[in-house]
Amino acid sequence: MAAALFTGGTALSEWGLGSISEELTQEAARAYVLAQVNQAVEEALAQPRPFVTIERDGEGEPVAVQADTAALNELRLQVLGTLEESLNGSVTVEVPVGSLTEVALLNGRGFPVPLTLGMEGSADLSFQTEFVSAGINQSCHRVTMVVKAQGFSQSRRFETQVEVETSTVLAETVLVGAVPEGAVLQTG
Repeated sequence: MAAALFTGGTALSEWGLGSISEELTQEAARAYVLAQVNQAVEEALAQPRPFVTIERDGEGEPVAVQADTAALNELRLQVLGTLEESLNGSVTVEVPVGSLTEVALLNGRGFPVPLTLGMEGSADLSFQTEFVSAGINQSCHRVTMVVKAQGFSQSRRFETQVEVETSTVLAETVLVGAVPEGAVLQTG
C-alpha cells in the first residue's frame, strides 16, 4: 500500500513538474537574481558613507564636485563579491502549486512549492554621474550605481537564462549658485 502511494505520488509530482512553463521558470529565476542583487546592494550600503566631496572657493561658491573613487571601488568590490557567491550553485526558487496543475484557473495561485535550479551567474557594476538643472541658479549632481546581473540554469528540466538591471542613486547634491566647471569621476 505504501509503495503504491509512493509510486502514485512520484508520478503525480513528475507530471506536475513537467507542466511548469518555461516562462514561469524564467520569472522565478529572474525574481531570485533580482532579490540577490537588491540584497547585495542593501548590505553594501548598510553603513552610510560619503561618495562625493564639493570643493568651494574662498567665497563659498562651488567650483568642483569630486567622486570618492576609493569608496566607489570598495562598494563595487563588496557588491560583486556578494553576487559572485549568491548567483552560483544550487538555488531554490518557489512556484505556486496551482501552476503545477495545468488548470488555467489555478495558475499562479496556491502555496509555494520549492524548485531547485543549478544556477550560474555573473554581474557587472558601473557608475554614472550627471549634472541636471534643479531650478533657477541651482544644479543637481547625481552619482548612480548600475548593476547588471545574468543568471543561467543548466538544470535538465528547468533550463533558463535571465538578465536584470537595477539602478541605485548613491549621492544627490543640490548646488546653489553657479554651476561648477568640473566634475570628476574615475573608477577602475
